[in-house]
Amino acid sequence: RALRQDPALQGKVVLKLTIEPSGQVTVCEIVSSELGSPGLERKIVQRVKLFNFGAAEVQTVTVTYPIEFFPA
Repeated sequence: RALRQDPALQGKVVLKLTIEPSGQVTVCEIVSSELGSPGLERKIVQRVKLFNFGAAEVQTVTVTYPIEFFPA
């Protein structure tokens, strides 16, 4: 949707995620962003918090994950 409103939207967003053994994302925060769109950044964080990576017998893990956005 954001690309439809701004076809030139591009940049990288780096997220820090904490994933629990249940697969649930309990923490998602922006480490850095080149988007310059706070509204879109909030929506990305909200959406990623809904991810479930599936339960596994592992420790809680925190990772950084880059997402690249390219113009339409």
